[in-house]
Amino acid sequence: MTESRIGRNTPVLIASSVETILLTGAFLAGTATMLNDNFPIKATWMAALLSSHLSLAILSGLGAVLLFAISYLSNRKDLFYLSAITALFVGLAAGGGLAFYATYNYMFSYLMALSFILAIICSTGCIAYSV
Repeated sequence: MTESRIGRNTPVLIASSVETILLTGAFLAGTATMLNDNFPIKATWMAALLSSHLSLAILSGLGAVLLFAISYLSNRKDLFYLSAITALFVGLAAGGGLAFYATYNYMFSYLMALSFILAIICSTGCIAYSV
């Protein structure tokens, strides 16, 4: 009988894969929100689109914290630094989103989009280094 063992990089691989999916979903929902909505929101479908973006963004924030903790436990510095940068960019995207919703200044939405793209790149780097 063979015994399968989970390596120390497997939890990081799973967490970074889930984080990349959540970040991509939040980015796509945010892009669809910006292209199709008028702010302030006046229709139900606009609210549903924005709600999906916010839900995925919150889940990606929790996923970034989880990825950071798991990469710390893996004792690999490269994964730790990439996950820390991912969490930093997710936090920057959250700040940009909150600032946009408070002021409706579209520069904050561009900051949010750029931060999401950089977080996706770093999270994908975690996938590549943990394989």
